[in-house]
Amino acid sequence: MSESPATPSRSELVGQLTTAVRRQVAWTVLHNQAIADRLGMGITDLHCVNLLDLEGPMTAGRLAELMGLTTGAITGVLDRLEAGGLVRREADPVDRRRVVARLVPGGMERVRTAFAAVAAAAQELYAGYDVAQLALLDEYAERSAAMTRRLTMAMRSTPASAAITEGALSAPLGHITAGRLEINATASKLGIACDREMPELYRASFDRRPPRIRVSGGTVNISFPGMWHGAVGRGQITLNATIPWALDIRGGASEMDVDLAALALSELTMTGGASRVDLRLSRPAGTVPLRIRGGASRVTIRRPAGVPFRVRVGGGLTRLTLDAQRVGSIGGGAVLDSPGFDAAEDRYELGVEGGASRITVVTG
Repeated sequence: MSESPATPSRSELVGQLTTAVRRQVAWTVLHNQAIADRLGMGITDLHCVNLLDLEGPMTAGRLAELMGLTTGAITGVLDRLEAGGLVRREADPVDRRRVVARLVPGGMERVRTAFAAVAAAAQELYAGYDVAQLALLDEYAERSAAMTRRLTMAMRSTPASAAITEGALSAPLGHITAGRLEINATASKLGIACDREMPELYRASFDRRPPRIRVSGGTVNISFPGMWHGAVGRGQITLNATIPWALDIRGGASEMDVDLAALALSELTMTGGASRVDLRLSRPAGTVPLRIRGGASRVTIRRPAGVPFRVRVGGGLTRLTLDAQRVGSIGGGAVLDSPGFDAAEDRYELGVEGGASRITVVTG
C-alpha cells in the first residue's frame, strides 16, 4: 500500500500562504499596470481612481496623504484625471475653501470595462466556495487590507532620515521636500531624467552591473565598485521633479545624458573630469551654481531661452561657446557673460576649474 501524503504543518501552511499572497500581489500590481497602459494613463493616476472608487469623494489633501504624494504631485494627477473626464473638483460643502475630488460616473465606464475581465474571473473563482468559505475569505481580505493600510501609513509617518536603506532601486518620496543625488565613481553611458508623476523619490535601472545605492533622507548615494566601463551596461536614474534637487557627480563622467528640463535644480557639481555630457536645464530660481572641477571635455549645456548665463574660468579653457560668443582659448580668471546677467535675479553661473575644453552653452 502506498502511504498517504502527510498533512502539512501549520508553519508549512503559513509559508505556502505567504508565498501565494506575495505572488497574488505581484501579479495584481502587474495587471494594474497593464490596465493603465491599455487606458493610456499612468499607474499613479489609476491608483488614484481606485482609491476614490473604494473610499468615496475626498479632499485633495486627504488624497495626497493616502497616496503618499506631495501637494504639487496630486494637483498634477487631478489635472490629468479631470481633463480625461474621470474626476471633477468641487468646493467642499462643509468648508468651501477646500476642494473635493469626485469621480464622474460616465467617465468611469471605460475604466470599469477594462476591469470587466477581472470581475468575471472573480465570480468564476468564488463559485468554487461555499457560503462559510466565502465568509472566511471575506474576513481575511478585510483584515489583510486593514493591516496593509496600517503598515503603509506607519511607514510614511516615519521620518525618512530615521532610516537608511541600501541597494534599493527606488525609495518612497514620503515627506521629503528636497533631494540630493550623489554619484561616487566613474560613470559611463548614464542617463539622468526627471518625472513629476512618479510617486517615488527616485527610480534607477541598470542593464548589468548593479551599483551600491544608499538612501538617507533625501540623499541618494550611488557608487559603482571598481571602474564602470562600456561592458558593464547602461544605467538610468529618474528623479522626482516635484521637489528641488542638488546633483554631485564625482569621479568623472562619460557619455552622460542629463535631462533636468522639468526639475528645479539648486546646484550641480561634476568633479574628476567629464566627457561627452549633454545637460538640459530648467528655468532657474535665483542664482544656481554649476561647477566643473578636474577637467572637462565636450560638455554641452542647454538652458531655456532668455536665461542669463555666466562662465567663470579658473585654470584655463579651450574652445568655449556661449550662445553667439565663441572663444578659442581663455586663461584662468576670465569671465564670460550672456546679455543681462548682472541685472537678472534668476540665472546660472558655471565655474570651470582645473582646465577644460569644448564647453558649449546654448539655448533650447
